[in-house]
Amino acid sequence: MARRWEEFSEPGAARIAKLHVSISPTGTILVSRNALEALRRPTHVVLLWDGETDTIGIRSVPPRTVNAFQLYPSTSGERRMHARRFLLKHEIALDYTVRFPTAIIEDDILILELKYRVRSPRSAYVRSRVSR
Repeated sequence: MARRWEEFSEPGAARIAKLHVSISPTGTILVSRNALEALRRPTHVVLLWDGETDTIGIRSVPPRTVNAFQLYPSTSGERRMHARRFLLKHEIALDYTVRFPTAIIEDDILILELKYRVRSPRSAYVRSRVSR
């Protein structure tokens, strides 16, 4: 008899990626200490968007950059920013907090591909939102 295998598609045990980044439904982006180090410890960043690949980019910029987001201290050495307007502009709606286990640095830009996002184990649930 032939077996009809179905691969379990959810991620294995929760683990923190080296470049941990998470985004909450309210637009708070949390960037880990390792990710900050990879970006050369910025105090301000700009957010980039590639609509063809549904990818968010985070790039370090000088503090006086007009469209910069300031990074605020958070717990355990992480930094956070408030990017609700960015999510709204690009119609990125989240039902819960997500993280990006495949985050990488390309050309000094932290790359977050929405298609590879996973639910954060500490996710906050928000009702009546449609996921992208």
